[in-house]
Parts: sequence; C-alpha cells; structure tokens
Amino acid sequence: MPVIASVVTTPVCLVLALASAGAGHGDYVLARILFPYTMLAALFFKEITTPLMFLAIAQFPLYGVALGGAARGERWGRFGKTLLLLLAAHALAAAVCFMDLG
Repeated sequence: MPVIASVVTTPVCLVLALASAGAGHGDYVLARILFPYTMLAALFFKEITTPLMFLAIAQFPLYGVALGGAARGERWGRFGKTLLLLLAAHALAAAVCFMDLG
C-alpha cells in the first residue's frame, strides 16, 4: 500500500514543485519542501540535471518501498520507526534547503 500511495503522490508533487519553480523564475519553495535531496544536489552541482530529475521522480516511490518493506510481515513498530526516520531526514534536508549557504 505505501508503494502505491507514493507512486500516486509523485506526479502531484512534481506538478506542485514545477509550478513553484515558475520555469526558473519562481521561488522554488515547494520544490525545496517536497524534493529537498534534489534541490541540495542541484545546489552542489550548480544546476538541475537529468539525473537529478530522476532522483526527484524516484524519491517518493523509494519512500514507499522503504515503508512497504518495514510493514511487510513485521510489527507496526518497525513501520513507525521507519516513517519517523524518513520524516526526520526529509525535514532536515528541507530545512537545510532554506539555509543561506551562499
């Protein structure tokens, strides 16, 4: 179930992030919140490249795979710990995206 939910969520998040980016003239706020790893990598590489776009597309399905694996045949405690770890890592990466690193 988490994989299906993440695959359905991905296109919605991509559209929101692209709208926030405004064809390069926007504020990228939603892109930084929804896809912080891609935005941090773009900061490092000084541009958004095709591999980074694939990272953005894969991010939520990878979250779904991690959550699905944690929930499969295991106690829900493992699922909860995995969910909290993913949320904390995502929130931390998003917070770093909003720091003035330049």
